[in-house]
Amino acid sequence: MDAGQGHTLHPGPIDDSILTLQNHHRSTEIWDGLDFEPLTCRRCDGHFWRLGSLDPRVQQMLLKAGFYGVYKAGRIRLDHALITALVERWRPETHTFHLPVGEATVTLQDIAVLWGLPVDGDPITGVDTNRSMDEWQDICNELLGFRPPPEDFDRGRLKIRCLQERFKTLPDGASEDTVKFYARAYILQLLGGQLLSDMSNNKVKLMYLPLLRDFEASGRLSWGSAVLSCLYRALCRATKPETSDICGPLVLLQIWAWERVPFIRPGRLSPRQQSPPDIVAGEHHLPAAPYGSRWNVGFKLESVGTHVLVLYRDQIDNMKDDQFIWEPYPVDVLASLPEYCLSGQRIWQTVSPLICFDVVEFYHPDRVLRQFGQQQNIPAICDTIPDIHLTDRRGRQNYDWAHHHRQFVDMWTDRHARIISARPIECPMDQSDPYMLWYRRITRLLIGNPVTRPNTGYQGVGGAVEAMAQSLQKIYHRATDAMHESYDVSGEDVLREIQDICAYSLRAAHEEHRLTVRLDLGSPHPTASQCAPPKVQRGRPRKRGGYAAEGRKRGSYAPLTLPTSFGMSHSPMQSNMFSANAGELPHTPQTWDSSMTAPEFQDTSDPNTMQLDPETTETTNPIFQALAKIRDICAFTLGTSSGDQAAVSMQDTNPVGSKTKRCRPRRRGGMSGYFVGASPGVNSYFPCISGQPSPAPSASFGPNVSTLNLWLHHSRGTLCCQNYMTTYSWR
Repeated sequence: MDAGQGHTLHPGPIDDSILTLQNHHRSTEIWDGLDFEPLTCRRCDGHFWRLGSLDPRVQQMLLKAGFYGVYKAGRIRLDHALITALVERWRPETHTFHLPVGEATVTLQDIAVLWGLPVDGDPITGVDTNRSMDEWQDICNELLGFRPPPEDFDRGRLKIRCLQERFKTLPDGASEDTVKFYARAYILQLLGGQLLSDMSNNKVKLMYLPLLRDFEASGRLSWGSAVLSCLYRALCRATKPETSDICGPLVLLQIWAWERVPFIRPGRLSPRQQSPPDIVAGEHHLPAAPYGSRWNVGFKLESVGTHVLVLYRDQIDNMKDDQFIWEPYPVDVLASLPEYCLSGQRIWQTVSPLICFDVVEFYHPDRVLRQFGQQQNIPAICDTIPDIHLTDRRGRQNYDWAHHHRQFVDMWTDRHARIISARPIECPMDQSDPYMLWYRRITRLLIGNPVTRPNTGYQGVGGAVEAMAQSLQKIYHRATDAMHESYDVSGEDVLREIQDICAYSLRAAHEEHRLTVRLDLGSPHPTASQCAPPKVQRGRPRKRGGYAAEGRKRGSYAPLTLPTSFGMSHSPMQSNMFSANAGELPHTPQTWDSSMTAPEFQDTSDPNTMQLDPETTETTNPIFQALAKIRDICAFTLGTSSGDQAAVSMQDTNPVGSKTKRCRPRRRGGMSGYFVGASPGVNSYFPCISGQPSPAPSASFGPNVSTLNLWLHHSRGTLCCQNYMTTYSWR
């Protein structure tokens, strides 16, 4: 059998009942080796931000209409690579990002806290009237104070350049009507340039203009839910492999990611000197800026990489439980926010559709309850109606979207009765939680494929680390099962299977050179003479000692006691016992399921406690001894790898009891004499043994590679001896 046959890294999902559109998702083609360029993020709001500080009277109008917070948050440069990496994790089936730590999404809370947009109000919908150019010019003259020339119209859209040229700085002594004209023009630039933008990149839909006729009425509309629906729609469309552009409120998405994922956020320089609050004659002070404004500062990038898609993808692939902030807005932060950021707090957890004329996207906070500080259970099956993405304004003139989406409008009207909540989180969720066990089966764990590593640029390790973790888990439980089943299974087949897994994993990690490099096991490598059949003893065996005592000694074994050093040496002989070279792996092997297959499992109280079968305790079988040692190494490596502690106990059903045997290490130290010698790299491979602090989660790659290399050559040696029918075991 070819090395690695039947064992390959499974990116997920194992259970495809949730992610039904996986075959049409860009992550599938990335895994198959297609190299995507970062998406082009379209926006057209640069001219607006270059205007500088707006007149206080205009700001007062923006506050009434609900857009003051977006203005105060300021302009932030987009990182196209980061946006693309997030799109690769977005799932249209659930409207959530499927991260290694669980589902997450941009919520109504985020859009209210970061931008201060109103969320609790009537939906943005109505009749999309097909007006003539003269009619649109009359409306512009009424609400903007001028008639745009015909060449600036594109059916029901107006070129943003027309507004930029007309509305710059408010003249001194401007009348109240002029202030309103400027405020509406600024809002249209925000809507068409960023909040509700389209692929045109330079036009704004005029159907929003009548909604700004009355500023007070505009402030009672749910602009936040409309903006969020457009973000969801843009993300869903961008997941298709043929898509190369994305538009919408992408600045909100980027700020959301910075707030929750510390290892991708840039360092913030000292905030700018805050100017005193603007005062409008006869009015109160203007309120403070929303929470998102704290990112409108200079950045320092000494410790974080930006604008590199492969880097972001790899970092997210290797994300650990403690690397995602579920609650970035603690109580003290919420208490410091202005009132307009908290006005819609009651519906932050409503399970309702988000509406913006033709756009309808479902909002499922029940899948991300940890973002609200609540316990996450396995969520109910949701239907985001992906076919609704096919509905748009094309070919629909004078269309009443409120009537067309009546069922969804009614659901939004009933939003206060559709709120879902759960009990508060008592402790952080670990990988053995029922939700995480379910989630890891239905999600796409990896985006980057370690086998398709590029030859230039950043070399990712996220997929390789996951491959090692899955291999460790697989080998651990395979060895455990074989030990429990004893002679019911072929020990040689088990070791060959373990060897195949190791060979594939080393190849996936681009460490195939280790297939021909053997760790120094503390004893000479077996030669032909050592592997020869044993001589038949003449005469009766001695009553004490001799072969009988040797058999009893070999029935027990020492637990894992890792040494403080080990050496590397080249094997004097290559394994020629297999039909194919261990380094030659098939391109399309079958996949193996790395998830737990038995619901019952029990933690072992002591990793050095070995569970021996009473029938095998008195055996001289080297296969059993090899499996026991491999199991020990597995338990240690999984235990020291951050995020994989729960994998050690999965499927370990043999309880610790009276038949548990505690074995003492040999006096010479080391893992039963496995590692002997000195190596300058010991601290990097086994830091917790050498007295150094444990590495960061991403540094767990080293011990996994060296451990797999050890197992590979140990299993070869044991198989070699077994084929000569000896009782030799590498001790």
